[in-house]
Amino acid sequence: MKGTIAMKTAKKLASLLLVVVMVLAMATTAFAAEDKGTIIVDNPVANQTYTAYKIFDVTYSGSNYSYTIKTTSEWYSTVKAYAETEGSGLTLTGVAGDDTTFVVSTSTGFSAAAFANALKAAVSGKTGITLTADGTTVKATNLDLGYYFVASTNGALCNLTTTDPTVTIHDKNDIPFNKVDDKESVDVGEIVAYTITGKVPDYTGFTTYTYLITDTMSEGLTFQKNVKVTVGGTDVTSDCTITYDKDNNANKFTVSIPVLNNKYTIGAEIKVTYTAVVNENAVAKIENNAATLTYSNDPVDTSKTTTTPEDKETVYSAKVVINKYVKGSNTEKLAGAEFVLYKEVKTDGSDTTTKYYYKWNETDKKVEWTTDKAQATVKTTNDEGAASFDGLKDGTYYLEEIKAPAGYNLLKDPVQVTVNGANATTANLSSLTVTGNVENSSGAELPETGGMGTTIFYVLGSVLILAAVVLLVTRKRMSSR
Repeated sequence: MKGTIAMKTAKKLASLLLVVVMVLAMATTAFAAEDKGTIIVDNPVANQTYTAYKIFDVTYSGSNYSYTIKTTSEWYSTVKAYAETEGSGLTLTGVAGDDTTFVVSTSTGFSAAAFANALKAAVSGKTGITLTADGTTVKATNLDLGYYFVASTNGALCNLTTTDPTVTIHDKNDIPFNKVDDKESVDVGEIVAYTITGKVPDYTGFTTYTYLITDTMSEGLTFQKNVKVTVGGTDVTSDCTITYDKDNNANKFTVSIPVLNNKYTIGAEIKVTYTAVVNENAVAKIENNAATLTYSNDPVDTSKTTTTPEDKETVYSAKVVINKYVKGSNTEKLAGAEFVLYKEVKTDGSDTTTKYYYKWNETDKKVEWTTDKAQATVKTTNDEGAASFDGLKDGTYYLEEIKAPAGYNLLKDPVQVTVNGANATTANLSSLTVTGNVENSSGAELPETGGMGTTIFYVLGSVLILAAVVLLVTRKRMSSR
């Protein structure tokens, strides 16, 4: 009985040992299959070249590993000099019996960012492996496992990574910058709100950091000088340096945001808001508002910066021009015709419309709208038969003639004009000037059907017919005598 139990126990131990051997064998096979590595940059910046430089070899002993560097490595002198710097936290220890190999270790005080900066300062002339495009990423494959330094052509990326076996890194040059406005088609006098968004950059390894927004508006916009800055939703305007160029360009300002401090979290949203008023210089024109961001890109040389391309927003305002002429002859222009302009606005929740008349506020230089026709601005055509209503957003409008030129008939119906400047360009502004062609007929105008004038004709006609009948009857009677 005891012998049987012993045999069963031995069989179980043998089976367990076999499983362990198989697992180890599989692990060895798997590791052997992954003795090459891949480095991926998941957010490459356009027009940049990324290069991976192998700094250390890696040596495995079971699940343990160590980094080594040989005296024959082109990086050896750089690493050795850094290790000998006081407080570097990097140590090189010789291998017994091998004068050409050193084991690399770190201790308290070691800074990967500072080490990367030292490597970047020495990268010129070194041999590297270029990462190639792969969809939305760039990558290098079939790399010997080790400790790599990856840099881009603008020097913004300083990352150290172990290919064990695939590592994805993020370019710290990920500097989003976007500007938007809340409207594009406007009446003169409207306020346009602008918002610029970015995020707190990865400033690891930097001792100083430039994050400077420059914004310039064209003359058709009046800057309100009300810049507000938030980081992560918190108002930090007082922390920033905002400069207005009041002497040379009142429509230009800069905002310097001190991102390198303990108050801002890397990756937190930066938001800059302000407003501008569209002024009379914007009539039949496209107004531009362009912003750029200048930011640091080199922790070794903090004087080096990158400036983004302009992020430009536009607004436009149109005008309606009256072309008043004699009916049938567009070359015979009519002066002295008076017009008002109105638009129809539907009441919310119903089909009822209300007329709003154009009113120019000369004091504030802006367009206003009133439901009181008596308050509307009246435009009178000149000798060229022209007059205009300026500073209008896209929409449908109606020209109503309230006084005809002397000797001409007043228009019965308004003339509809439609403004649509969405496709206007700086090279072609034609859609921002819309002409309303208005004909006028001369001579007396017959009264409208159903009016008092028609009734008079009916009465006169009846009287004449009655008179004719009486005359006819009288003649017959006289002739019968």
